[in-house]
Amino acid sequence: MKIIFYRIGLLFLLIALFSSCIRLKDTVYLQGSIAKKLEDLEGQYRVEPADYLVKASDLLYIRVSSLDPNSTSFLNMGTSNDGASNALSASLMGYRVGLDGAIDFPYVGKIYVAGLSLSAIEEKVQLGVEKYVKQNSVTVKLLNDIITILGEVKSPGRFPLNSEEISIMEAIAFAGDLTDMGNRKRLRIIRNDGETPQMVIMDITDEKIMFSPFYYLKPGDIIYVEPKRLKQFNLSTTFISLFTSVTSLGIMVYTLVRTNNGN
Repeated sequence: MKIIFYRIGLLFLLIALFSSCIRLKDTVYLQGSIAKKLEDLEGQYRVEPADYLVKASDLLYIRVSSLDPNSTSFLNMGTSNDGASNALSASLMGYRVGLDGAIDFPYVGKIYVAGLSLSAIEEKVQLGVEKYVKQNSVTVKLLNDIITILGEVKSPGRFPLNSEEISIMEAIAFAGDLTDMGNRKRLRIIRNDGETPQMVIMDITDEKIMFSPFYYLKPGDIIYVEPKRLKQFNLSTTFISLFTSVTSLGIMVYTLVRTNNGN
């Protein structure tokens, strides 16, 4: 009788294991040979701070200011002081960089901004509006400064960059840290910083990543945390409960039978 219950318990355990076993290959995003490990890329442990360079499809907030606000109001059509932080109206008041790399600024016309830093665009717009307002200052901000975090994190989603320098560690904090199944040795960073997207695999347990240009994120970066191999053997709670119930019932029946036989 005891052997029978052991066999029944073992059978349910095997059912639970095989029914909840999922191949890791079926759960990992962006598979292929494009991604390179950070340590395999030449020069990736040299800190080379660089300004973000505007590209086509970026959305810019531009405001012209002067000592007399009325003299610049016609150049700030549709903008407001809180416009850069208002996500709902950003697309309406922002200037979209066209495929030709230019924006169409009121009364000035086309201004080519692709490949320039925000500070360089400020200077260029300032020169363009000088014929209307001699003493002016220009503020340019990026409205689509968003990063995306997904995979084995507690709160995946899209997050605004509220600072000029956000590190990969701070980004992970935005998403509530990695789950227990998150692979800290395989974080993928996808960066579209040119004509060809880059994708690197980063080991965040290695302190040398702090000296990598990928340590600080850029607008549009995507962070994907791969699952550990252990996840493919993650037991279903339903089968665990079923196995526990059947085992408990078997032990109780066995105890009653043995007690009755003893009497």
